[in-house]
Amino acid sequence: MLNQTFFPFNHLQSPIWVFDIDNKTIIWANLSALPLWEADSLNELTSRDLAHDMSEAVEATLNGYRLRFNKDEIIKTWWNFTPKQILKKALCVFSGLKLPDGRTAMLVEVIAEESTLQRDLAFTDCSNLALLFSKEGKLVSANNAFTLSFGKYLHDLANFLGDISSADSWLNKAKTDGTIHYKKLCWTGQSHLWFDIEGKWLKDKQQLLLHLTNISPEKEKLRKAKYNAEHDFLTDLLNRRGISNAINESIHQQQPYSLLFLDIDGFKMINDTYGHAIGDKLLKAIAIRLKETLQHKGLLARFGGDEFIIQVEHRNVQDTLSFAKNIIAKLNKPFHLKEVGELSIGCSIGTASYPNDADNIETLVTQADMAMHRAKLRGRNCSHHFSPDMADALYRKMILRHHLTLALEMEAFELYYQPIIDLKTRKLKGFEALIRWYDEELGQVSPAEFIPLAEETGQIVPLGKWILKTAFLQLAAWQKKYDQAFMMSVNLSRAQLQASLAPTIEAMIQRYNINPAQLALELTESTMLQEYDDAKQCLEDLAALGIELYLDDFGTGYSSLSQLQDLPISTVKLDQSFVQGNHKGSHAIVEATKAICEKLDLKVVAEGVETIEQLQYLQMCNFDYCQGYYLAKPMPAHQLEESGFALLNEVPESPNHSLCHTQ
Repeated sequence: MLNQTFFPFNHLQSPIWVFDIDNKTIIWANLSALPLWEADSLNELTSRDLAHDMSEAVEATLNGYRLRFNKDEIIKTWWNFTPKQILKKALCVFSGLKLPDGRTAMLVEVIAEESTLQRDLAFTDCSNLALLFSKEGKLVSANNAFTLSFGKYLHDLANFLGDISSADSWLNKAKTDGTIHYKKLCWTGQSHLWFDIEGKWLKDKQQLLLHLTNISPEKEKLRKAKYNAEHDFLTDLLNRRGISNAINESIHQQQPYSLLFLDIDGFKMINDTYGHAIGDKLLKAIAIRLKETLQHKGLLARFGGDEFIIQVEHRNVQDTLSFAKNIIAKLNKPFHLKEVGELSIGCSIGTASYPNDADNIETLVTQADMAMHRAKLRGRNCSHHFSPDMADALYRKMILRHHLTLALEMEAFELYYQPIIDLKTRKLKGFEALIRWYDEELGQVSPAEFIPLAEETGQIVPLGKWILKTAFLQLAAWQKKYDQAFMMSVNLSRAQLQASLAPTIEAMIQRYNINPAQLALELTESTMLQEYDDAKQCLEDLAALGIELYLDDFGTGYSSLSQLQDLPISTVKLDQSFVQGNHKGSHAIVEATKAICEKLDLKVVAEGVETIEQLQYLQMCNFDYCQGYYLAKPMPAHQLEESGFALLNEVPESPNHSLCHTQ
């Protein structure tokens, strides 16, 4: 039965046997194993009691092997045994083998006997590399696989490892530990290659046997993988991970250095105009110019997109500000691309320093990024150094964004309404809806702070929808309660000017039964600067519903007059800075605005009226409407209702119009 089970192993030339771990006996062996065991026959070998001379240590070792066999592990090791009191050593491969009765036995295959090593180490059949060194480190023998691959130029261990101290260390460690294992770049006599090296000290012969596995291809793959992971594929510069690793691994890490975060100004416009292929070529050209400017004074990386990071030690660059100015000047020179000709760019740079600002690369990058954005706010094409107040501002912004998200989910806002007065009738014309937000942790948060943040994050769209719905509901309630056709004006953000806005508002009008003529939507001049055609179409759709459109903060933007002609604007709201100005120039703008609007048949609302003198001046200039703290502050709906709208200051009769120059 056993002979049939192990029949496939009979034809193998290497010695093979099956060892019963429980009974400590060999239960089968092939013919090649008999001489190794000094056995005359298989029956004689299988009848031996191997437990008689087996130590507890060996028994424990075999039991440990069995546990590994149950995990399908294969063990390659040197093994000592003494058939008929003859000490023998063999390099064996042990593996688990299931017996017919379900127990696990150990299958042993002998790869080589120690006594054959001197004969050119032929056991490796030219697939493994092996070297044998004397106790002094001289090469005794190399197997055919090694000499066929690399010749016979290697003479000693020191030559193989590259220095005498390493050779002495290996020999001493092998003598002490019996085995050694290293992965090392070694000299073969022809070339340097990476090897996985397993060493065995042959105590009786006082020799070191090394088994070598050439791992240079794997090392090269790892090197390429590491390179690709740490370099930008487009510019071949370091990437974010690469520069972080380089700085952290640098032996000069403790040296003070500056980190520069560089962003190309206007790069998106180049991509949008000429396409990403041209943008990529420009990035390559920028990388080359930055390397030329840096001149090996530090590290250069592409952070991503059109952003770059430069690290320079202070011992190489003492004046970071001048260095940043020099980079800006270099990049300001035109780039010539044969496909499109010359292109000009600018850049904004933020700087932070180690260790003054931070002691780790991640924080420095964040700080330099903050400083770069501050440089952009200062007008672009300049540099700015990090200061702690930037971190405070960023932290405040992060907290605000989180709380704003929570507030949107709970609709934790309130609308205040500031009355707008008809100066002709001296009566209440309507209201401007103004959002207010009180947070339990942050307190009262100004719209000037959270509205720009909502626009930046896209939260302005759901927030704007809530404002419209709440204002429309309030208008419908007041219409029903007071039976007066009040106007309700609501501010719009550029992000809200989408194709879906008009249908959404139309649905609200129908749902709340509102006369669209009582609705006004206010837009600032800057709202129309980007994607003008799309914005214009949206405004025309809104005007077609019968809704009035107000141009807010008039006089502070860029293209007011052309917008007045081209857009369906019905009313202009003059910015409060001109209303409150006492100098001659402000009065000239107030009067000119009124004159222009009269010619264009547009109504005018004056904002920010805070004194009786300002009100009287506007009356003399024949303004249509006004609003401001002198007349009434923004108030919640219930406060306006409780007063019966009596909180409004009485509007005096119009004074002599001859005092206004626009008559």
